[in-house]
Amino acid sequence: MIGFLDTLEDRRGLYNPEINLRILVKVQVQILLHYKNMYWKQRYNANRIKFGDECTKFFHTMATNSFRKNTSTQILNDQGAWIQDHEGKAGLLWNSFKNRLGVTSGISMHFQLSNLITPRSNLLSLVEPWSHSKIDNIVKNMPNDKAPGPDGFNGLFLKRTWPIIKEDFYKLYDDFYEGIVDISGINRSYITLLAKITNPETVNDYRPLSLMNISPKLISKLVADRLQGEILSLIHKNQYGL
Repeated sequence: MIGFLDTLEDRRGLYNPEINLRILVKVQVQILLHYKNMYWKQRYNANRIKFGDECTKFFHTMATNSFRKNTSTQILNDQGAWIQDHEGKAGLLWNSFKNRLGVTSGISMHFQLSNLITPRSNLLSLVEPWSHSKIDNIVKNMPNDKAPGPDGFNGLFLKRTWPIIKEDFYKLYDDFYEGIVDISGINRSYITLLAKITNPETVNDYRPLSLMNISPKLISKLVADRLQGEILSLIHKNQYGL
């Protein structure tokens, strides 16, 4: 904000004062709106903690708003017909997202990867055991209020209870590194739909989001952080992702 104002002061002779005033007012309004949003969010959290489980008007209003926000009353299918029953909507969503994933019918390589990829050495850092300090640092930097997965735990819970449960996590990740643990029991997720627009009508108006358990989520973060340190030397400078 200060640097922005300094820029306007330095270029006072290049801009119309009225334009400068409009820019300053716009920036100030954005700041005030941000503060207002933070205020109402904190007030809602305080009221939810205080009155969330009581049979009050606040509780019923919160439940009603949540129900309206998370409920899709009808979905338009490919034939232009509205599907309103639960089984029909579930089947429509299931078939649509399943078809997007496709079915593997066999893979045939039409080129030699060895001719396209230059072998790299000195990548032992990718297979080193995870240090406990690295795990602690990832837990420390986790967001507090992300939506929990099937286990119901979020980042704030993990941070508050970390001194108590950290040894269990250390053992889990050590065993995972050694390949002597089966994580199929915890490697599950909830798939929820997020509306892309205000009034979604078709399946394409929803974005699927997987809510993972917190244990495999940390494993993914450990692997991603380690790969991030080497990825720039493994890909071409013209490669990028969309």
